[in-house]
Amino acid sequence: MPGLRTGPVSIALRLGLLFAAIAVAVFVAVGAYLYQTLAMQMSQRDDLDLFSKSALVRQILRTLPDGERMPDQIHAVLGRVIGQDGVMMQVATPDGEVLMNTMPQARQLPPLAPVPMDRAPDQSDVVSVNDPHYPARVLSVIAASGDRQLHVTLARIRSDRLAVLKRYAADLLGALAVGALLATALGFIAVRRGLRPLHGVIAKANDINAYRLNARLSLAGVPPELRELSVAFNAMLDRLEEGVQRLSGFAADLAHDMRTPVNALMMQTQVALSRERPIEEYQGLLESNLEEYERLARMIENTLFLARVDNAQLALRRERLDAGAELARIRDYFEALADDRGVLLALDEPPPLELHADPVLLRRAVNNLVSNALAHTPAGGRICLGAHADGEWLALSVSNTGDGIPEQHRERLFERYYRADPARAAGSSAGLGLAIVRAIMQLHGGCADAASTPGQPTVFTLRFPRHPRSS
Repeated sequence: MPGLRTGPVSIALRLGLLFAAIAVAVFVAVGAYLYQTLAMQMSQRDDLDLFSKSALVRQILRTLPDGERMPDQIHAVLGRVIGQDGVMMQVATPDGEVLMNTMPQARQLPPLAPVPMDRAPDQSDVVSVNDPHYPARVLSVIAASGDRQLHVTLARIRSDRLAVLKRYAADLLGALAVGALLATALGFIAVRRGLRPLHGVIAKANDINAYRLNARLSLAGVPPELRELSVAFNAMLDRLEEGVQRLSGFAADLAHDMRTPVNALMMQTQVALSRERPIEEYQGLLESNLEEYERLARMIENTLFLARVDNAQLALRRERLDAGAELARIRDYFEALADDRGVLLALDEPPPLELHADPVLLRRAVNNLVSNALAHTPAGGRICLGAHADGEWLALSVSNTGDGIPEQHRERLFERYYRADPARAAGSSAGLGLAIVRAIMQLHGGCADAASTPGQPTVFTLRFPRHPRSS
């Protein structure tokens, strides 16, 4: 019907039909081979029969006396010997006089070249005559009778042989039909049984939902064809579970960090509205609220930046940069702030080093590290910027003489919303500064790490590839 749409054919049905088609093709090929083999063997037997009877006729005719016509007793002998098993004979003189003929009157044989006396007949001397009434294999030989030569033509009627072949073909077609049906049914059953492990995988997958991402497909007893699928499916579940956990943690941390400034804004506003106040207090409240708004804006901006990095929506604009010049520019930018806090901000003059990076993102990453160092370096301390070549990498470093980082915090320093010092939770960074640094380095194909040893400066290092791949 027009517009009727059928669903996709099941794998079991496809494999069953394919198995049936293969079985039918094999049955047809084997049946055709057996039929041709039987037909050839029957034809060869007929030819061998003609060869033996031609030799017998030659032997009998050779016994006739010279000048005598064929005696009646020899005629009877030839009739009894040759007339068996559907073999007919005609004996004629070279001028066409028929001396003996056991063939039907309606039988017309084609002219044949007789086999000479000095040669035994072979396969090439036998001719097939496809007469609809008397199909036969025909052989003509020359036989000697005394001092004269006779043309002997032997015909093996093949009606009975063809009838046998016809019955064999009918039986073969019947066996082919039954075998094809049986192969189709057995193939479909075998495919259904073979796909049972796949149904088990599907049932296990259906049990997995957003609240049960810790479930995994068992690899025990899984066929090799499905093992790779199960391993890939489990790996996908691992990634999904990790992503959901990160998303849940991210949402919880974001809600916690946004709740603090929002609560502060609400409480300050409620206190201000509880009674009439001088204009100066309202102005102070607005200034305080503005700081909280700015903190919220930075938090939202940083969160959006990380989301764009995670979704590969941020394109790099790499440029050839002078590493020393970039660090000097950043040193100059923070120098006044460092002086206000009583911290020395120094720059180790690096050798000429060329850096391939996005200048905006590079400055943002280093700025975050310097801001973090200023927040953790007491007055009288020292912050130093540096750059050096490290094999296939170009390393930028920011070191400070602060209190250092406890070992239990180093592995999580670059996680989102993580703070090694909870007392600084009300600061402006919201725990995203180092996470942004790591995201920027991942965009550049590099990495960020931190090293802190008691009694030694804490060093944050950014490693950029010296020969980045073209993107």
